[in-house]
Amino acid sequence: MSLESNTPNGYAIECKDLTRKFGTLTAVDSLNLRIRKGELFGFLGPNGAGKTTTIKMLTTLLSPTSGDAKVAGYDIRDEAPLVRARIGVVPQEFAMFDELSAMENLWYIGELYGMKKEMLKRRSEELLKTVGLLAQKNVRAGSFSGGMKQRLSIAAGILHTPEILYMDEPTTGLDPQSRIAIRELTQTLNRSGITVVYTTHDMEEADKLCQRIVIMDRGEIKAEGSPSELKEKYGGGHRIEIELKSHDERLLAELKELVSATSVSVDDGIIQMTVPTVGGGMLHQISGLLSKRKIDVRELRSKEPSLEEVFINLTSKEVRD
Repeated sequence: MSLESNTPNGYAIECKDLTRKFGTLTAVDSLNLRIRKGELFGFLGPNGAGKTTTIKMLTTLLSPTSGDAKVAGYDIRDEAPLVRARIGVVPQEFAMFDELSAMENLWYIGELYGMKKEMLKRRSEELLKTVGLLAQKNVRAGSFSGGMKQRLSIAAGILHTPEILYMDEPTTGLDPQSRIAIRELTQTLNRSGITVVYTTHDMEEADKLCQRIVIMDRGEIKAEGSPSELKEKYGGGHRIEIELKSHDERLLAELKELVSATSVSVDDGIIQMTVPTVGGGMLHQISGLLSKRKIDVRELRSKEPSLEEVFINLTSKEVRD
């Protein structure tokens, strides 16, 4: 079931001033966003940031209060059936039938899409093989592990060959092996040409998986870019840590000047310096200075900012319900 593409400008999703209000609460506030066709795009944000509301609008489950959006080139209000025909959804919670087998679940969904029987049989077996469940095709889905259920959900989400796949925290609650399998499967699907919109609370996962990311908070986009761009801009700088047997104020001043550090502190005997970037033989320079001063170095290391630090810097440490 292949549908003609309607995205001549190369964008799978375009939002212009997209807004959704619930009474006096503005859940999504004038969202402007473009997701390129073929991207693996991450949505990050604390609870209540507006991610779920945004995705519900982009999947036509919720109408915007104002603003516009196009998905696969079609208007989410006026052309909702055309949008739905071109998207797939993998929900966080298993939303299929426990009493049906893996194959029966796919057949049921395929019939809802109006797929012809022969095509449906061929496509179902092909996808069960892709997600590693072909040997369990006649096994009741209710007996599957969490990871197996998620892989079946992915097969169901792409059964009709969508252009865009929304994945809502697909690895939450899974064991490490299942998380790795889902990530690898996601990358495989993306390489096949599917645009993937991926929501997660796992910062490490987003860093490894997503090509571009938006961080939302209180209905607004706080930052957008590749993981490396976000870390460089909002991560608070690179850090150099030096563990010494002893130090003095003069050494701290020399080190700060040597590497143009924006800050120097000492925590539990470890000197911590924040620098714009680590490069140009900076660690070698530090090592040379310490050697010249005949200072015994226990450890010298550099640390780049993490996506988690970016997230906290942009959204605060406040715990959200």
